[in-house]
Amino acid sequence: MRAFWSLLLRTSRKNQPFSAFPFANFSTHNADHSHHSTLQIFDRNLKRKQRDRAAWLMSSKDPLLDNVAHNLLDRLHDCKKDFPTALCLGGSLQAIRRSLNGRGSIEKLIMMDASSEMVQACKNAADVSNNDNIESVYVVGDEEFLPIKESSVDLVISCLGLHWTNDLPGAMIQSRLALKPDGLFLAAILGGETLKYFSKFSST
Repeated sequence: MRAFWSLLLRTSRKNQPFSAFPFANFSTHNADHSHHSTLQIFDRNLKRKQRDRAAWLMSSKDPLLDNVAHNLLDRLHDCKKDFPTALCLGGSLQAIRRSLNGRGSIEKLIMMDASSEMVQACKNAADVSNNDNIESVYVVGDEEFLPIKESSVDLVISCLGLHWTNDLPGAMIQSRLALKPDGLFLAAILGGETLKYFSKFSST
């Protein structure tokens, strides 16, 4: 489908020194947050409120999200290594969880979204239907200010969430910093032809 881009990136930061602190903010914005280094296209606070409202209105299963998540996670079959610790960024958390099915040999899954309501909805769904042995951790955090320790996860997954960021390269850099050497960044984002693609079908 032309409407989506899939990103499959491997890190190669071997033997680089890393700081030893539990959480860090690796934002590419200025430290005082008073002046941003990128154009503010999206109001992140407004988007968080919108997602808070949408959390309890969304269907428990969405065929589109499930299909994208399934196709994205299929890339894990191309990798010969395991990914014990994975970070799933906001977007389609529940679809990713439903589609894992043992892929990547994930043992610990960090589920993160800027919306506390989305995180709670994901946790509630996992409490009801969880039948695997994956340890789940739920974090409220922003992709633009990633609160994850450097070199702490083996896999970063984002399914239809990064297109809302104002600084996509910066968010990807932060994900790379969070990855261990030879870690994997796996993402599906809306591509440049998305609006044109959907407007074509909505007018027929």
